[in-house]
Amino acid sequence: MNLLTIVIPCFNEKESLPFLIKKLNQVSEKINFIIVDNGSTDGSKKYLESIKITKKNISLYFIEKNKGYGAGIFKALNLIEDSKYIGWIHGDLQFDFDKLENTVEFFEKANNKDLIFYKGVRIGRNKIDRFFSYFMGIFGSLVMNYNFYEINAQPTIFNKDLIKNAKNVPNDFRFDTYIYWLALKNNYTISREKFEFPQRKFGNSNWDYGIGSKLKFSYILFKYFFKLRKTI
Repeated sequence: MNLLTIVIPCFNEKESLPFLIKKLNQVSEKINFIIVDNGSTDGSKKYLESIKITKKNISLYFIEKNKGYGAGIFKALNLIEDSKYIGWIHGDLQFDFDKLENTVEFFEKANNKDLIFYKGVRIGRNKIDRFFSYFMGIFGSLVMNYNFYEINAQPTIFNKDLIKNAKNVPNDFRFDTYIYWLALKNNYTISREKFEFPQRKFGNSNWDYGIGSKLKFSYILFKYFFKLRKTI
């Protein structure tokens, strides 16, 4: 069994894909990566099919029709059979890939019997983004009576057994919140690591395009916290 497999969801990230693969080629081969093209319409699939990936720890998975951010990640996670720990990072290059060496070391030292939920803390974000994240964490903690913090930070990695408990999984960006809550509900130990959060170099976010989008996402998440609370 492999130590760790990380899913990398990509949607219309054609410009960033060459740089993503270059980054992955520099990461320890102790981590397996699955690049998931989540129904892109910008030629990403054609590009990925045209290149030759030489490293055995990097594989590709194509989803024909985008059914949502969460749907793509969850489908790919359920394909993994040979890793103790699984998780995801985004494919937009807003991530410190060099720090994954520390992640490997962390899980090599981990007790295989431990219920671990490994989560990043984003360093280098602007004040507005930090405010919204902090506010949503406080709100979620008050509503759910669990400690929510940096809900959407990367990476998200956990024992594979966690997703066996998943039910009514959201297809959209609420997926991060759901998995975080699922780990807390099942008494996983939260472990944090700081990761730089560089600015996006290519393309645009599929949801974050200004204050209006942040307010809309916050409202959706407000309602979702109350929905989750009913399941406790």
